[in-house]
Amino acid sequence: MGLSGCGGGGGGKKTATAKPAASSESSTSIVTQDFKFVPNALTAKAGQAITVTIKNNGQAEHNFSIDSLKVDKDIEKGESATVTFTPTQAGGIEFFCKYHKASNGMTGTLTVS
Repeated sequence: MGLSGCGGGGGGKKTATAKPAASSESSTSIVTQDFKFVPNALTAKAGQAITVTIKNNGQAEHNFSIDSLKVDKDIEKGESATVTFTPTQAGGIEFFCKYHKASNGMTGTLTVS
């Protein structure tokens, strides 16, 4: 039985080895409410896919857009949506709600390293 316990520990090492492969993509969540993004600052790595889940807690339809990365996703009130994209170069990129950017300044910044 003691040897079985050691074998189980080896299985744990295999799981730990698999984690770096998952790091080729990152994920984060953001909430839209009252014409703002929370948080309004995200980070990503150039060349690495990032998945953003957007939850709309507001009373209006919102949107998550990044022009330079061709991201444009509507999120109905009370709903969630997910987008995946890969930034290609380091720097600051604006994300915004195309419905409320001009009228309410609904923007945020994605910092790519």
